[in-house]
Amino acid sequence: MDWTWAALAPALTGAALVLTGRAPAAIALYHLLCAVRIFRHRRRVLPLLRWNRSAARWSVGATLLVVPFLLVAPFVVNPAPYKELFLRTVFATESPGVLFPFFAAYTLVIHAPLEEIFWRGAVTDPDRAGPPAILIGNAALFGLLHAVPLGILLGLPGILLGLPTAAAGAVWAWVTLRSGSLWPALLSHGVADALLLLGMWFFFVR
Repeated sequence: MDWTWAALAPALTGAALVLTGRAPAAIALYHLLCAVRIFRHRRRVLPLLRWNRSAARWSVGATLLVVPFLLVAPFVVNPAPYKELFLRTVFATESPGVLFPFFAAYTLVIHAPLEEIFWRGAVTDPDRAGPPAILIGNAALFGLLHAVPLGILLGLPGILLGLPTAAAGAVWAWVTLRSGSLWPALLSHGVADALLLLGMWFFFVR
């Protein structure tokens, strides 16, 4: 694990959210951090982007493990009371229905792949840490990345909502190590984000 860069992600994201009060600013800074680190370690990342014969099997397994974490979230924290806060923080507009398709497309095409390649490719380095440290680091810091901004916005309920991402981070790190490919985590992450977007639309936009 590259602990410094992994720790920078939640720290910078949280700082940007506190300073601006807007999610797009925090996301943009986070994505810049991801892109810089991925480019720096492109020689390690590129081999992981090759598809191998076991990738499909690992993709299905990772998705089946991660999806239950997400489905339980609305039962832990009722999202309905946070509709106004979500719209103000993410869109700051009277027409969220117009912007939401663009937000969803950006999330699936840019955010999810960039995030996954950063965490499981650029930050995770099997030459510097063994599997236990990698799984713990991915769980703790990937979970913190989501718990920090959600905690800033929602308090304790937001921190609780960050917990499923910690479990997902460990699963995606594990399948990347076992499969030798980023594709299982990339595809599983895409499915997870698609479900989250569907929930956002249902509770906040429709």
